[in-house]
Amino acid sequence: IRHNFVELHMSKEQAEGGRDALAKAIYARLFKWLIKRVNESIQVKNEREKRRTIGVLDIYGFEVFQSNSFEQFIINYCNEKLQQIFIELTLKSEQDEYVREGIPWESIDFFNNATICNLIENKTGILARLDDHCLRPGEDLTDM
Repeated sequence: IRHNFVELHMSKEQAEGGRDALAKAIYARLFKWLIKRVNESIQVKNEREKRRTIGVLDIYGFEVFQSNSFEQFIINYCNEKLQQIFIELTLKSEQDEYVREGIPWESIDFFNNATICNLIENKTGILARLDDHCLRPGEDLTDM
């Protein structure tokens, strides 16, 4: 395959569409590979172990699919970010303001989903790992 070239004449829009389709296919394939590896690593080895799972909660609740696509993952991630912003701007900031102003109130417990967002977006998160794999051309990824 090395040193073989295919030359196609395309319009700018066709070339951009091809580029975008290739990027989407690469990310989708890497996502499936990454999920397979995560599932293998948290698989219960014997009956005595507790079942381990990773769930991504979006503002509409848990979505359970037999197989999630990369697009669904990104949609869920965006929902997580929206929920994080909502919690920060409404619940946490309001409760902090009540404390500062000495207003009596009843505390509202809420789940801080920063851990989930960090798992996806930090320097060693899922998106960074997908980017890393895209930067390694020629690596054998047949197990993806």
